Amino acid sequence: MAPLDKTSSAVLPDSAVDNAAVEHSPDNPAPLYNSIGELFSHGFTIDWATMGYVSITHLLCLIATPFAYIYAPAGLWQLMLGWTLLQAFIGCLSTTVYSHRLIAHGAAKSVSWPVHIAFGFIGQILAMQGSVRRWAALHVVHHGIDRTGQHQHDPYSATWFKSAWRNFLWSHMLAHLFHHPESEPKERAFKAKNHPALVWQDRLYVPLMVALNHLLPLAVGFYLAGWVGALCIQVAAIGGFILAQHNTWTVNSVTHMWGFTRGIYSSAKNNFIWFGPLGEGNHHGDHHDFGRDYRNGFGWSGWLLDPTRYVILLLNAFGLVRGLRRASKEQEANIVALRKLREAQAGVQQRLWDCWEERLDGLRSEWLEAAKRWEAFKAEKLQLQSLSLPKFELEARMNKLKADMQAAKHQMRARKEAFFAGLYEMRAAQYA
Repeated sequence: MAPLDKTSSAVLPDSAVDNAAVEHSPDNPAPLYNSIGELFSHGFTIDWATMGYVSITHLLCLIATPFAYIYAPAGLWQLMLGWTLLQAFIGCLSTTVYSHRLIAHGAAKSVSWPVHIAFGFIGQILAMQGSVRRWAALHVVHHGIDRTGQHQHDPYSATWFKSAWRNFLWSHMLAHLFHHPESEPKERAFKAKNHPALVWQDRLYVPLMVALNHLLPLAVGFYLAGWVGALCIQVAAIGGFILAQHNTWTVNSVTHMWGFTRGIYSSAKNNFIWFGPLGEGNHHGDHHDFGRDYRNGFGWSGWLLDPTRYVILLLNAFGLVRGLRRASKEQEANIVALRKLREAQAGVQQRLWDCWEERLDGLRSEWLEAAKRWEAFKAEKLQLQSLSLPKFELEARMNKLKADMQAAKHQMRARKEAFFAGLYEMRAAQYA
């Protein structure tokens, strides 16, 4: 069965990746290694500082947390629980809003210094996932494989190994505990993230990490209940950033290994589930198909399943970020249509597909053209609103434009319905 043209599948991020031709489909690449041990012969080395810190904090969390709650001074356990949950929430939110959408993908054209300070120098430190500059650069490379097919560069790939449990361990956690070989995509992505806020946060990461994740909880706990209180709040803080880490890491593992949306071409498998990371796990296929979008998914379910979007809209309303980027209706339609065509092609006989392919592609083109026309009217409306015209003239032109937009919207919906009707008719023909 001849595959659909992959070059037209979507508008993919980001500029700091290779633009080579796709050699393997990102949704089903060939495994590179049989075991994790093979990585050492390919230039990978263990990051002993990170490995030691992560191991110690995880052991402390598992062993010390029960004792901390049992022996905590009266009334302190409520503060401990609140500290853990609040730090986990702040850490996850900072990762999704700031490091991921605003910095890695440039979902807004400008980000103000208050946002850099609150989310980068405080929130992302509480998330304990490395500097924002490094995090964003690696994430750019991760998305780049959807366009290049060079999944050997994916820093937290869920496809490198033949066994699912190895892929899960690597993508979820082990990838963060290794020094990866240097590569041109990673170097270019790191250099591209050169805003002064990112450079300074990268330089100050370790002292900020010690201050906010250790000195601050120790000081608060000691002030409230002496050394016992200090240790109790420290354990609570460790639990907070560990929750934030694993919650975020599920986007790398769970959403790239399991899902039920057929036709997705990118490395993401899931498109509708996993609410934990505040929206990043939901509509992950939509996100991979258009990473620059400040939203994480298309349609009404994208609104319901994306709390991070609300925060970005709030920041935009207060002028703290400006110039939100999003996929146009034409781009959305193209992504959805090609996804449906891939799904349909996989489910019918080749002979039937050959008969219907040209017609379905024509229906798709008509849908895209209608969406493009609606977008043109929308742009014209914005331009008209910026003009200084007499009131009567402005109202007359605006009324006509609204009528044109309404007609274009109806046509766009009609052509979308015609496309889906064509898919249904083709499937029905297979059983006729």
